[in-house]
Amino acid sequence: MTDMTARDYAKLGFDEFLESSDKEFPFSFDDVWLFLEQKRAKETWQEKINQFEDAVRGDESSLGDNMLNVVMPVEHNFTEKQYIREFRAPAGHTIVSKIHNTNHPIFLLEGEVTIIEESGERRVKAPFYSITEVGTKRIVLVHEDCLFVTVHPANSTTIHEVEEEVVAKTFKDVNIQPKDYSVLDKFIKEIGVST
Repeated sequence: MTDMTARDYAKLGFDEFLESSDKEFPFSFDDVWLFLEQKRAKETWQEKINQFEDAVRGDESSLGDNMLNVVMPVEHNFTEKQYIREFRAPAGHTIVSKIHNTNHPIFLLEGEVTIIEESGERRVKAPFYSITEVGTKRIVLVHEDCLFVTVHPANSTTIHEVEEEVVAKTFKDVNIQPKDYSVLDKFIKEIGVST
């Protein structure tokens, strides 16, 4: 008898379920397996980054919440439906971000850092920008003194309120909204492509 993998056992169970049901299942086994593998990978990343953050906070060289704003000062600005956050970080520090609850741009205006996030690791030097997606939590290793600016969509106008709006306390609290494909649907209809 050959050794069966977890995938093999799952496929057997899936096939047995389909055979015993009189309803049509809308997904193939491969679709379901891929989805579950991606979900497991995401959960593993979330668990690992939380473990890393706990280890950093427990380290005796950790700045703690009281010293963090002294060493890495943050400037807050508000404009119409936007929250602009500017902060500096000196070389040699490690930053673990909060869990982002909005899609927004992040700009590195000075310095050089390594960014470690779910999608991988990259070393970047200013000037640099990217888009932070909802649910992102990252580790930043600061190689040179740096200046970051983020611009968040926000209705709030105070620091306490905006923190509640743009940051999720846990990964389960992330504000993921279904994407609006209406513009794409309209374009497809206009060019006459059938779906």
